[in-house]
Amino acid sequence: MVPPLMHNTAPHWSQTSARLLNECPRAWVSTYKPKTAEFQNNEPRPSARRAPRTFDDAMVQAMRSTWMERIRDQFLSKIWSQRYARQRLEANLADTMEDARMVVPSAHLSMGVFKGLQQLKALEKTISLSPLFQGQPHRWCYFERTAVGAIGGLHVYAAPDIAIYHRNKWTLIRLQFRSGTQRRIDHQLEHLLMVHWAMSHPGFPSDMKAYRVRVVQWRPDAWFEHNVSVSQQNLTQSLELVLHDIQEMKWIWRSATADPSLKNIPLARREQTCRRCRWRTTCPAKEGLVRAKERQEMLLANADHNEATRSARTA
Repeated sequence: MVPPLMHNTAPHWSQTSARLLNECPRAWVSTYKPKTAEFQNNEPRPSARRAPRTFDDAMVQAMRSTWMERIRDQFLSKIWSQRYARQRLEANLADTMEDARMVVPSAHLSMGVFKGLQQLKALEKTISLSPLFQGQPHRWCYFERTAVGAIGGLHVYAAPDIAIYHRNKWTLIRLQFRSGTQRRIDHQLEHLLMVHWAMSHPGFPSDMKAYRVRVVQWRPDAWFEHNVSVSQQNLTQSLELVLHDIQEMKWIWRSATADPSLKNIPLARREQTCRRCRWRTTCPAKEGLVRAKERQEMLLANADHNEATRSARTA
């Protein structure tokens, strides 16, 4: 049985947090800022979230915002014209770019809006979502990504974007406005957390057999859809993935509180992560990741040598 929601100091797991930890532990620490030795990785304030670093990032945020407005109005049976859709996307994009202090050429901006509108329109025509815009399902709902569930004593941000009741089952849908071409096993397990989330949420069945999981992801020029198998084994593995991530977070957290200089915290895995990191100006990797890693390894090796020398003298 899933425990009731704990208060705000309960550890949390979200896809954003887990991906950031995997990309760069140091950036993860900087984002969640441990102040005490007690592990409290609450979601950062909206102002502390990762700002768009590129125009493509800004487009994704704007499309997500526009989609939420679109699906909210569709739920209320409000019809959007193509002109209104453009107005909302342009307004959301302008807000996102203003927050990030981003400026791009007008031709680039117009092309981005044009492609964004095409992508949003194509989303309405996917196999998974077209019934919503044709009035077919009588029971469906949508959720914000910030809707939290309690799973295994943790706050887990794994709400489905859309849930549709069809043929005696709930189909939980995850939308990905940008994604890679490979279906990594850990990503598939993350999608299954929607089932855990739903089973802990009032109004949804507590039986895993009552669910299907479907992923709708954008790859270059088209939306692709696939199902994720729901089984007891897969659900167990998905929960184990979360617990593993939390253990990693606790280890990094303890290291950061023991030494606030963060010199022992691992740096990013790839240079690409550094190029779009909001913490780059205060990071040892600001002048190059490879060089920073070599410097860190040298410092740690010297520290280990000095510690071994001190131990030998006191023996």
